[in-house]
Parts: sequence; C-alpha cells; structure tokens
Amino acid sequence: MSDSLSPPTAHPHLGGNIRFCISCGAELTYRAWIGGDGTMQLCCTSPSCNHVHFLDPKVAAGVIPALDGRAIIVQRAHNPGKGLWTFPGGFVNRGEVVSEAAVREAMEEAGVEVKSGPLMGVYSFPGNPTILIVYAGEVVGGEPRPLAESTDLRLVGPDEIPYEELAFDTTRAAFRDWQAWMSAGK
Repeated sequence: MSDSLSPPTAHPHLGGNIRFCISCGAELTYRAWIGGDGTMQLCCTSPSCNHVHFLDPKVAAGVIPALDGRAIIVQRAHNPGKGLWTFPGGFVNRGEVVSEAAVREAMEEAGVEVKSGPLMGVYSFPGNPTILIVYAGEVVGGEPRPLAESTDLRLVGPDEIPYEELAFDTTRAAFRDWQAWMSAGK
C-alpha cells in the first residue's frame, strides 16, 4: 500500500494509520466496498479474506453539571482543544451505560458527584469522528476542582458561557441547548 493512501486510512481514535488487515494480515486499500452503498472503506486486498474495516465513529458522553443554577466548565489539559473550555465528558467504555459514563467523567474531570438529568441532545457534525451524547446534571456531592484532565474550573451562568473559548462545535451546540433549557425554567 502506498503512502499516498495514508491520510484516508488514518484512524480517528487510534492515533495512526491502519495498514494491515486484522483478520488475515494482508495489506489494506481504500476503495468502494463491494456489496456496500458505494462509500469508501478500508478493505483487505486478499481475495480470500476481503474483510472491510469500518472506521466507525466513537461515542462520547458529557454532562453539564449545575451547581446553584451555574454550569461547571473545565479547561482542557490535553489536546485536542488544550487550554479551551468544555463541560466534563469523554469516551464511553465498551459495555458502559452512556449516562453513567457522563457521571463518571464529571468525577474524573471536576471532582463532583452528579445526578444525571434529562438528555440535552445528541451531537455530530460532518467530518467529526465522534458522536456526543450530553445530559443536564445536578451536583449532589464532591467539591468542584480541576483534576488530572483539567487545568482550571469555573462556574458559569446560562448567560456567561464563553462561546469563543469553547473547545468544540459539539460543546457549543450542547451549551446552546442547555442555555435554552435553563431559560425555559427547567
């Protein structure tokens, strides 16, 4: 497989290029999937294997934890978005319930125990390999503080969200929904 095919084979979550079939070890190529809908996929070059390596999106969970009507936001310690702000969130582990993943992330990133509330939304954008599922939440324990994945923490009211400093399009979309939800008196 030539290096000219490297960009399309870059896996969005494994941090590198996928070059060999996980089923048989043959090289991969990027082509329309035979029997598929014509979309380009990573396919094994071995005629006896012909395995298709789907580069499916990852699922992430987030929670907008409220304390006295203000949202906890954390400043990211790592890329992507290092130094920018978001609500606690991260990837869902295999077999983990999405709402429980959101609650776990609040403890890991902000040191707070959160009761998961209503679903704010499911967010995905073209070219983004992540689907983000966000809940509203209520802080029920712990002391808000930045932990290993965060360099700082703030409490912001619905009208104080620093949109120009937020890390991702999905973060901005979720905060707009949370802001509207809070304005409706929830």
